Amino acid sequence: MTDQNAHQLTLHHSAFIDAAPERIYPLISDITRFSEWSPESTGGEWLTGTPGEVGSRFRGDNGFGDRTWSSECEVLAAEPGKRFAFGVLTGSEQVDNSVWSFEVEPEGSGSRLTQRYVLKELTGPIKEFLAQQEDGGAKFIADRTEALQDALRQTVAGVKRTAEQS
Repeated sequence: MTDQNAHQLTLHHSAFIDAAPERIYPLISDITRFSEWSPESTGGEWLTGTPGEVGSRFRGDNGFGDRTWSSECEVLAAEPGKRFAFGVLTGSEQVDNSVWSFEVEPEGSGSRLTQRYVLKELTGPIKEFLAQQEDGGAKFIADRTEALQDALRQTVAGVKRTAEQS
């Protein structure tokens, strides 16, 4: 993530879940439950459209360290039993610049759940913040990337626990 004009970041985490895709999908498409699993999500609320459908928008509330923020997001994919994805609108004019997704595939007696995060380009406020850092933001980027990867791991593990207990 050092070249501010290049493809910035792609992260993912995957796990086997002893549950059918049809049991997992309602969990991953319910943004109001993300705070149960994600270490950064503190809540969410649907704003427009039918909850969970493509084009619907929601506000996601988050916290990391002593920072809190809310982001408006739009559902980009809603394929029951297969894929749920949303783009973060806040800070970018492109709905697909910062995309979070969950993919579910049948695997053996259960399913494989993969959560992905793709950031295509740093937004203006982030570029400004990085430019103010003594090291150009290298430490911040490394620490934030590590925290995001850990958040993916924790979120997938949380969905797994919930799906297997249902």
